Amino acid sequence: MKKVVLAIIVGLATSTLLAAVPSFPASAADTDTGAVSIVKGSTINLVSRESSLPVAVTNTLLGEVRVIVNLTSSSAKVLVEDSTFQLTIPAGTTINAQFPIRAIASGDVVMVAWLTSLSGIELGKRVPINLTVNPDIETAAIVLFLSFVAVLIVVGVYRTVRRRKTA
Repeated sequence: MKKVVLAIIVGLATSTLLAAVPSFPASAADTDTGAVSIVKGSTINLVSRESSLPVAVTNTLLGEVRVIVNLTSSSAKVLVEDSTFQLTIPAGTTINAQFPIRAIASGDVVMVAWLTSLSGIELGKRVPINLTVNPDIETAAIVLFLSFVAVLIVVGVYRTVRRRKTA
């Protein structure tokens, strides 16, 4: 029994130590050393007709940088109302550029974001941003919720009336 408890303690200690070790990129090419770039994120779910799409831009340089963030849609399912956004990013920080977008139809859409200097020179690579657009789910969720509340009210009134008749 003591050996089993000792083995569990050693296993927990080892797993805790391994979890505390920082993860490193697979290769040196996966790191940005001193650059301004767009942070690639996961798939974004858009469930309304109009929203703001955040594009995170990071500055790992030692000084403040002014850039223009550009965004375009690969599909007519999503319209970008203002396709450029000027940012001033302090050294060592990440700031979001908020682009107003409008959903026209449902489906998967790839948005493409890139940076340019104030003089128009493209900086870095273009970054795809995946969107899953379902603008009608918001209306359906509200209708479902209100229907559920209405059913609860009807059941409550019915129970109250039935109790008063028996009392």
